[in-house]
Amino acid sequence: RACMPTKGERGGRQFRGPHRGTAGLVSWAPLQPQVLYDIEQCVRRFAEAVAAGGGSGFAEFSEIWRTLRPGRLLGMRERCGRISAVDETDAQWVELLLRAVARHMQPRVNAAFEARVGGLFLCYSLHVAQPCDPPAAVPIAEVDWPALELLAQELREARHADGFAALHALRDGGHFRPVKCHAGWAADGEAFASALDEASAMARRSGEAAAERGSCGAQIEQLLPQLSSLEASYSAAWSEAVAATGSSHVRSSA
Repeated sequence: RACMPTKGERGGRQFRGPHRGTAGLVSWAPLQPQVLYDIEQCVRRFAEAVAAGGGSGFAEFSEIWRTLRPGRLLGMRERCGRISAVDETDAQWVELLLRAVARHMQPRVNAAFEARVGGLFLCYSLHVAQPCDPPAAVPIAEVDWPALELLAQELREARHADGFAALHALRDGGHFRPVKCHAGWAADGEAFASALDEASAMARRSGEAAAERGSCGAQIEQLLPQLSSLEASYSAAWSEAVAATGSSHVRSSA
């Protein structure tokens, strides 16, 4: 993959990947477990720093941003074994990333207020740092809107000026995009949720002791065998879902 051309190469034409002939089948590609793990680590590191007596403002999150450099996630579109979907745009990739980050603002994912603030700060920072013009919006499922209102109320009650300012900039700036979950994407949604849950469990198992033994890169190196196994399992599930979708389409056409 390292030697393959990227967007803007080959005389200015966009390279669409080695699966160009599968148009109509591969229309959505999930995030890599490694990316989901890095998102989880950034949110957890902020929550743990606050719980240890540190500040909970944007200045404290900025220190974690400089240490872990999650801004690099914006450039992970075709790394760690991921192949972009056919005709996937930069904005679609950024929206996929922002949707995974916005999940951490939900109480069903993070019960701790500090962790949800960390998810908010990460979502805001990646939205600001993205290369898209106009900027890609943050997709929010309809069922998740009440959780955002709850977070806004908690920020007001805690007098959390930085958190409320970040949420205000995203919401009142029109950078949240409501989305619905259609039945046709049920298999994709289940697989995506499964990968997210596995990444969260992996991050929890690593624990604070693992963070103290080495850098984030060293931790990921230790988890590579598990990540490879997860990718293989997901690829098999994805192939079965594509095959099932194709079969149902043939039956309906007949």
